[in-house]
Amino acid sequence: MTYDLRNDDADIDQQVINVSSGRVEQLHQRFVKVWQRTPTQQEMDSLINRYVLDEIYAREARSMGLDENDSVIRKRLRQKLEFMMQDISTAKPPEQDVLQAFFQQHQDNYRLEDSYSFQQVFISDDQEPDQVNRWLEQQQQRITKGLEPEGHSSLLPANLVNHGAGHIARQFGDNFAQALSSSPIEQWYGPIESGYGKHFVYIEDVQPGTLPALADIKDKVIADWRYQKDQDFQDKFEQELLKRYQINVDMSMLLAGE
Repeated sequence: MTYDLRNDDADIDQQVINVSSGRVEQLHQRFVKVWQRTPTQQEMDSLINRYVLDEIYAREARSMGLDENDSVIRKRLRQKLEFMMQDISTAKPPEQDVLQAFFQQHQDNYRLEDSYSFQQVFISDDQEPDQVNRWLEQQQQRITKGLEPEGHSSLLPANLVNHGAGHIARQFGDNFAQALSSSPIEQWYGPIESGYGKHFVYIEDVQPGTLPALADIKDKVIADWRYQKDQDFQDKFEQELLKRYQINVDMSMLLAGE
């Protein structure tokens, strides 16, 4: 990567960008100030690449006259050009077959989550471990005898009907919600842990997540298609821009300070 901007106006009429060692050092120090650590080589390359693209966008925008009678800074010029690209990339709505193909390719993004109906008995672990273990053993014995386990009082709901996994995770935590997916149905099972303690659960019913019809979520799919189209178009556009410029980077000051 050859990226030297001696000053912001140097080589403005040439397809050459010189990122000076001073500019590299400035980017480096800015990163250190924000993140309180030294950037990796990959992160440094990313900072320089972003700076170079800012400059390229600014020059391209100026060459198209987007800066006439406009005092906005370079990033604003880049934004203008990006907005123009988005208009170009998604000027026409997708054909039905294109949208259907996109929907099928990304159907996991639209599939509804599994929902559960279950009871839960809460076992507080706010006591000595030996006491918790004895209580758990007693409840296991009750389950073996065909009895319901007994627990401690809490503000958590004892019964939930047809609640999605995401809602359950928000109430009980991710570990609890994930454990439900592998728990048996129509029998007491446990203990499984949550962010509050331990639980025995009795799953009464599970409704697998389904994939809605495209017609029911068409607006969302079109919005996602537009976003993906914009990203693909911008990535390709930036690669083409970078090919048109000679980029020189002087890392000498940064390397000398290491």
